[in-house]
Amino acid sequence: MRRRLRQVWSWKFVFYEMLLPMLRALGPARGDQILGWLGRAAMAVQPGRRARLRSALRRAAEAIDADWSIREVWPAMAANTARFLARDYPLDRLDDEEVLARFDVRGYERLRAAMEGGRGAILVGSHLGAHIAGVHWFYRRGVPIRLLVQRPRHVSGELNRRFDEPGPHPQSEFFLRRDLSPSMAIERLLRARSALRDGMAIYMNGDIPWSGPNTCPGRLLGRSHRMLAIWTELAVLTRAPVFLVFCTHAPHGRFALEIEPMGWLRPGEETVVFADYLRQLECRIANVPADAVAHLVWPCYEPRPDGDPAQPTRDRRRRKTRMISKR
Repeated sequence: MRRRLRQVWSWKFVFYEMLLPMLRALGPARGDQILGWLGRAAMAVQPGRRARLRSALRRAAEAIDADWSIREVWPAMAANTARFLARDYPLDRLDDEEVLARFDVRGYERLRAAMEGGRGAILVGSHLGAHIAGVHWFYRRGVPIRLLVQRPRHVSGELNRRFDEPGPHPQSEFFLRRDLSPSMAIERLLRARSALRDGMAIYMNGDIPWSGPNTCPGRLLGRSHRMLAIWTELAVLTRAPVFLVFCTHAPHGRFALEIEPMGWLRPGEETVVFADYLRQLECRIANVPADAVAHLVWPCYEPRPDGDPAQPTRDRRRRKTRMISKR
């Protein structure tokens, strides 16, 4: 019973099921202001975390030769830690017009033109800033989209409803897992190719540290990784145009969504194009370092001694804890 109560009253339950719905009712500007205050307050009571955040910002600035003022950037990034955790919850239970009005979008017309006549497109996102809110926008805008990613947790009821919808090319059959068998991985690729041929957009993240096949080497913020680069192979295979997608937080509960065309990939260009994607991601981080919460604090972006970044440190700690609890 006590264990169940602890699970019910965990910080995630309080944050996602109680706090965020209340903040949404306050309106975008006021709710966003309180979220930022919560992020800064949480950082203030964790001096060790604050020091690690400053160290990560300093290291990243040196790696990409950015002229950030750590004193000015780190409070903004502390505020964004709460916004990052909120994902797309602030957009839940609003009508399409209200949601779309909160986005400043650049580049959508080029994507729409590329998809005219029932042609598909490949969208390559990242974990920068408000990436889940960006996906939410595509659904609300009516873009026929399927996500070739691991199913994100703690997202709005609206997104979960979209994820579970039946019909042609159901989203539930596109989600990835790290333990997918080779046959299931091939099935996911075939589904993606079929959806592209039916005029849909396939969304993938290009900044996922991974081990095994379908990866490319790259450097992000001065550190070497192998990252999942299946989007480059799918683009060559299907001849679908590629667009980069970046979504960041803007003042007063708004979002800035950028859709950047990369064009069509030819065989042999995969490594060069992947390196260009990482450079463009670093450029956005240099412009909005406060939105690089994942890239600066997630363990998966810290290379392991054996060079295999596939499992974050926190996952290894959880497995160890489970093993101890069974003894």
